[in-house]
Amino acid sequence: MELYKVCTSRKGGREIDRSQYADAVEENHRRYKDNPQLYRKRQEINEHIFGTIKRKWGYNCTDLIGLEKVNGEHSLIMLVYNIKRSINILGVPDLIAKIQAWNTPYKRKVLFLIKTAYLKLFLAQIVFETNLKKSKFSMS
Repeated sequence: MELYKVCTSRKGGREIDRSQYADAVEENHRRYKDNPQLYRKRQEINEHIFGTIKRKWGYNCTDLIGLEKVNGEHSLIMLVYNIKRSINILGVPDLIAKIQAWNTPYKRKVLFLIKTAYLKLFLAQIVFETNLKKSKFSMS
């Protein structure tokens, strides 16, 4: 109680709240101080993905309501990011070859149809975006 009087000089006193997560925040801060290079590496690897999706693609919020719907949208965005990244690294022909050579524990026929449908949709999106960029340049 003596410290309370030292912390505040107001006549009515002051109320000090401590978050229920304060211990976790302090523990995280201690881990950061103990190993700042690890946190810097995490920022380089993980934060880049979210920055690209939010700022370059414009997905900084969702209009959907409900955890299941938001998780579904988030999963689709991450899927597109991973496919685009794979295309940038491997190129379309190598990616298609790797998908075709992929051994899976699932039923082949169903999985093949799913993979083919997603790949066609994704490639159509890339072609559309490329044509859109070309048409913008030709207009200017």
